Amino acid sequence: MTSSSIRRWNIFARELEDVLALHGYKLSHLDDLAIVLHPEKVRRLRQSLKSPGHLTTLNPDEMERLITTLRLTGEEQCRLRAALLATAVEMILMDRIDAKVALMASDDVFHLLFAAMKARPDTLLATQIRTATMIEHQETTYDQQFLAALDLIDRATLALHLCRQTISVQDGLVHARLAHETYAQALVLLAQTQSPSPESETWCYWHEQAIEGQQQASVFFHTQKERQES
Repeated sequence: MTSSSIRRWNIFARELEDVLALHGYKLSHLDDLAIVLHPEKVRRLRQSLKSPGHLTTLNPDEMERLITTLRLTGEEQCRLRAALLATAVEMILMDRIDAKVALMASDDVFHLLFAAMKARPDTLLATQIRTATMIEHQETTYDQQFLAALDLIDRATLALHLCRQTISVQDGLVHARLAHETYAQALVLLAQTQSPSPESETWCYWHEQAIEGQQQASVFFHTQKERQES
């Protein structure tokens, strides 16, 4: 199997990898460029390409740094926005149908969205996306609570992106509430984690990610709620 035909399971990570390549970088450079602030996130993005169901994305702040640092074109930003939405579809389908079928269907969604966004970038979304050698850890060293928490953080981060991209205020509120609740569930599981220990750098990084994501979801929800009621 050639490198061009290797299945990459995470649509967002796939498109991110390809966009980075256009600028002469790899996923492993994300922390070197200070776009991602911890190699653990890079590791998980890279792993998500090889394993179905682990759909890690950049959070809104990381997306902002990516756009600014690499000076992404409008088309490249559309490409990543379409990939985020397609990955959200992929996550839903992965819970319901065969993984290969879910990937194929979500890939079709990606191409349709990307074409539509390029044609009418001003009408599809209410807002824009907020604008070294890797040490490979084995996930088998982590307990089930921790792995489940990471999956919840992935889901919550996608919901956080969706709340910012929806045209309907009510839909935005629904996604923001979902993001907040899912981050909260992840924090509960992190509190039960034994491996890695809560004193470890890895645990602290993901705990901080969940806290920050939950705060962003809360701010978005209350801001939109006030606008809706005013």
